[in-house]
Amino acid sequence: MKKIMTFITAALALAACEKNRPVSLPGTELTATLETGVTKSHIDGNKVLWDANDEICVFSLTDGAYANDKFITADGGASAVFKGGGITLDENVYALFPYDASASFDLTTGIGFQADYTEQKVVNGSFGPKINLAAGKYSGQKNIGFKNAGAFLSFKLTQERADTIRRIEIKSNDGTPLAFNGTAAIQWNEGAPVLTPAPGAEQSDVIKITPSAETFATGDTYYVWVLPGEYNGITVTLISPTQMTAVKAGESTLAIARNQVVNLGEIGGLTFKAKEAEKKALHFDFSGEPQEGWPAADKWKTGSADNPVPGDTLVVYCHSDGNDYKFFLTDVGNAMQARVCWDKAKGGLVWYAGWRYVGLPALERFKLVRVSGVMCLGTNSKRKAGVVENVAPTNVDISIEDAHVFVSGGESTGWTTKDETYTFNLEGTKANTRYYLLCTATSIGVSSLDLVYEKVE
Repeated sequence: MKKIMTFITAALALAACEKNRPVSLPGTELTATLETGVTKSHIDGNKVLWDANDEICVFSLTDGAYANDKFITADGGASAVFKGGGITLDENVYALFPYDASASFDLTTGIGFQADYTEQKVVNGSFGPKINLAAGKYSGQKNIGFKNAGAFLSFKLTQERADTIRRIEIKSNDGTPLAFNGTAAIQWNEGAPVLTPAPGAEQSDVIKITPSAETFATGDTYYVWVLPGEYNGITVTLISPTQMTAVKAGESTLAIARNQVVNLGEIGGLTFKAKEAEKKALHFDFSGEPQEGWPAADKWKTGSADNPVPGDTLVVYCHSDGNDYKFFLTDVGNAMQARVCWDKAKGGLVWYAGWRYVGLPALERFKLVRVSGVMCLGTNSKRKAGVVENVAPTNVDISIEDAHVFVSGGESTGWTTKDETYTFNLEGTKANTRYYLLCTATSIGVSSLDLVYEKVE
């Protein structure tokens, strides 16, 4: 369903005497008409047309409950005849485009359905097939008049070499959701449908669009479906195959109503730049009282040569940002004493010997790229640390280097001086993966840790 300019009025004037007269057929036919404007499956000039083989949900009341029947058209055009199973056509009949087998209808909640509009396919001069939501109601004379439930942004892509663009992202400047992924409902609302995503649906301020054809084309106009609403500016970002970006930021406030197309103008003449990844920086202060659940003294768990008991424990740091971050304190696999703890007397988080580890928080969709610690123990030229991917099962007859996979940039190095800041800049790390800050010689301790994560697309 589509359109080229703003709002639209109802498509048909219907005879009042026909509106409430039931029509029942063994195999039912009905004519679906379109609200003037954006509604339906594609735009032809200023006209919005049905396509052959379009499918709609038709909800009809049977024995006190609404059933969902599929109706299909073999025609195209501004109106089309849809055929389906035998139902009674009366004032209790409602409809939904596009067809969704799981959709349901209730007079209180309206039409319930599932959809994902956070990623969309677009075509030249139009929007992708089955992208536009519309609700309908039986209006007599075997007619259902559809009304659009969403809105559209349009733009003309004038960027040179548009065929090299991997995708385009549309983003609201103030974080207001543009689209949703999940369950939603449409209330008929006397012919002015109201679309409401369910509380559990993912709402996104970014829509990613790709072409239905093989590539975007310079000079083509594209349409992007959005939730009706008020937006404090819209930003369009072009993304290359190498993740370079070209950005056009709009500053004007946009009030986008149902069944309206807002033209963003021409998107072109932009310069691609290397994309700066989103980062998350976290500061962890260990200089004060140990938080609940953290071991607070050296050798807090012991074993024997016959029964090693490493100090494996998952602890939670309650951060000032309101989130909880999980650290994993552990020792080499054949350790007989747990020797990592939050020691207030020593002034921080302490590794009391080599081959002791602190597993750093793993963040979903973010990779660890920087580890900085401020040494809280006294100066000692033998103190060393590194960042590793694994915990060694033993330290017998094996070197630190042979027992571990060190992260690139996290190789063992001296952490020798009290109150000095030591930093590892890491490469080749992965998102949602725990890495370990390891004491590789003598002992180390930190009054604070600063961790920097980088978002992975």
